[in-house]
Amino acid sequence: MVGIGEGAMIPQHSETPRPTHASHSANWLLATLLSLILIAAIAGVVVALSSGMPTVAIVVALVTGAVFAGVLC
Repeated sequence: MVGIGEGAMIPQHSETPRPTHASHSANWLLATLLSLILIAAIAGVVVALSSGMPTVAIVVALVTGAVFAGVLC
């Protein structure tokens, strides 16, 4: 049986310093990727609507919205 005494609880210093933000090149890469996703999603919605497939257009818009909501949160 484990007893509780003064030496039972030792403070743990397990937090390591984390970088404050991503590097400059990673920010540009993410911005470029999100811009391409947005352009492709708009083109996909326009093509789906012009082809007479509103359900596909709604699905593309919802998935794109979910991707951007996930990135922003």
